[in-house]
Amino acid sequence: MERYRDGDTIVALASGALPSGVAVIRLSGPAAWVAGAMVFPKLVGADVRRVVWGKMLAGDEEVDAGLAMGFRAPASFTGEDVVELHCHGGRAVVRRVLDELCGMDDVRLALAGEFTRRAVLNGKLDLTAAEGLADLIGADTEAQRRQALRQLDGALGERFESWRSRILSLLAQVEAAIDFPDEELEVLAEPALAAGMRGVLADLQAAEAEQAGVRLRDGLQLAIVGRPNAGKSTLLNVLSGQELAITSPTAGTTRDVVRGMLEVGGYPLLVADTAGLRETEDKVEAEGVRRAKAVAARAEVIVLVQDAGAPLDEDLLQLLVAGRSLVVLSKADLVGDKRGWWQRMVGGEVEDFGNVVEVGGVEYPAVAVDLTAEGARGRVLAALQPLVEQVAGGASEAALLTRERHRVAVREAIAALGRALIRLGR
Repeated sequence: MERYRDGDTIVALASGALPSGVAVIRLSGPAAWVAGAMVFPKLVGADVRRVVWGKMLAGDEEVDAGLAMGFRAPASFTGEDVVELHCHGGRAVVRRVLDELCGMDDVRLALAGEFTRRAVLNGKLDLTAAEGLADLIGADTEAQRRQALRQLDGALGERFESWRSRILSLLAQVEAAIDFPDEELEVLAEPALAAGMRGVLADLQAAEAEQAGVRLRDGLQLAIVGRPNAGKSTLLNVLSGQELAITSPTAGTTRDVVRGMLEVGGYPLLVADTAGLRETEDKVEAEGVRRAKAVAARAEVIVLVQDAGAPLDEDLLQLLVAGRSLVVLSKADLVGDKRGWWQRMVGGEVEDFGNVVEVGGVEYPAVAVDLTAEGARGRVLAALQPLVEQVAGGASEAALLTRERHRVAVREAIAALGRALIRLGR
């Protein structure tokens, strides 16, 4: 496997997949300007950070015409000399320019992530900011974009640096207490040290307990559950805008978990349509029911789809979790005179019915809807969004832990501070 060689000048396509209207080819390293000028002669004598138009050459042959600009170290993305060539995004054009540059003695093709690696090594980004950049590129929703941008701007790095500074200050106090045992300074006393440790420990424990960052980056798990033929698969198709699940009047059509992606209020949701919950002798369907219950147990948001004309039962009620569940009362257009159960639970006529369902003294948000009618998607999403925002809990705040690496570092610091407090007898 090829290794990074940090002294080389590297080149690669820095823009998106080809073909495209415009492609950006980036050079970074000590020979960036010289190599760039071999392909783009008008770079010779060009001002730094000034866009220049001209021809791109491979030897004496014109390959394309486009733009170029150069940056001098350390005022560039990588902290090195950088040249960017903007050409047309045809595969043949880009291939010819890259071949010409890589044929030069001092230039090689960049490895994956090597521009960002050099930015980290040269102090232009810390590792958390580099991770934020990767998340920004991969962001699918507005909430993901905002969080990734905060991390790229240094919010998470500053949070870790604050913890590090406080721990180093405590370490300095410990070392001073060892070196100067006869000094009766309050700051060096064990109670003061213990109080400082407990303060940092409490902040780290609160951060480690946060799930908002992971939920925001990876998506919240949403399970659609209910009895067979209640409308679960129809709901998944309506929400996703695609025919992800097979729908049929025959009960038990869905026998395994069907998954889809959804954005609600800027938050990503991983939606699982599960098999209908019922007792069955069919081994395949029984396995689907088992998987459905397992998915529901892991889900952070539960959507219970209930036929508005059928009674609720204890098995379904046990799946509801306060603050994390929405009841979708499907087939509301067919209720007719079969409305006794929901009238007892909610009260009112059908036009008033469906905002809240009360079960065992706990109120759950609900929406009564004909899932096949126009506007059904908007009504369900309007009911779902406040719940998602509540469950995401703090995902709009800055400096969230978004990766397992962050959590491991925090857990190790928690363990070390815990051991130190035990040694102090505190």
